[in-house]
Amino acid sequence: QRILGIEITELSITKQKEIQNHVFFKGIRLDIYAKDNFGNAYDIEMQLNYSGELALRSRYYHSEMDGYQIRTGVKYDNLKESIVIFICDFDLFEKGSSVYAFETVCHEYPELTLQDKRKTIFLNINGNREGLSEELSSVLDYFKTSNPTDEYTRGLEEKVKEHRNDDEWRENYMTWEMKLDERYRQGMEAGREEGRKENLAN
Repeated sequence: QRILGIEITELSITKQKEIQNHVFFKGIRLDIYAKDNFGNAYDIEMQLNYSGELALRSRYYHSEMDGYQIRTGVKYDNLKESIVIFICDFDLFEKGSSVYAFETVCHEYPELTLQDKRKTIFLNINGNREGLSEELSSVLDYFKTSNPTDEYTRGLEEKVKEHRNDDEWRENYMTWEMKLDERYRQGMEAGREEGRKENLAN
C-alpha cells in the first residue's frame, strides 16, 4: 500500500510462491506473491546484488503471473492488474531516484498508456526521498538503516526480532543458505570443468 499509494482492503499472501505454467518452460519462484480481493496480483522481490537482467526478469515474471491468472478458454478481459516490485539496495538506472515506475506508453503520444494492466516498480533504498510520501520514505529508510521511525516500521522491526528468535525459521534459513552455497560451488566446478575442456581443445 505504501509503495503503490493505494488502499487494499484484503490481501492473501504466499511466501516463496512457485509458478510453472508448462513442464518444459522455465518456472519462477517469487519472494512474495499476493492477491487482493479484486484478483489483482502482486509480486515483491528483494534484490541485494546488482543484476542487469532485472528488467528482463520482470518481463518474464509478468508473463508467468498472467499465465497463472488466466487459463485456456478464458477471455483476456478477465486479466487483472499485474504488479511486480523490486526492492533494491542499488540504483539500477543511476538517476538518484528512490522510485522508478514503469507502464506501457506510446512513443508518439507519451500521455497515451496501453492500459495492459501491467506495472513494474524498482525501488532504490539509497535514492533521493524528494517528493515521496512520509509513509514510503519511512519504509525505505527502514530497509536502509534497520531503524524504525514510525508505528508501521516499529511493527516490522518487532516481526524481524520475532523471526530471529524462531529456531525453526533460523533452521530453514540456514538450510536455504546452504543450498545457495551448494549451487554456487556446483557452478564454480562446472565452470572449471568447462575451462579444462576448452584448454584441451586448444
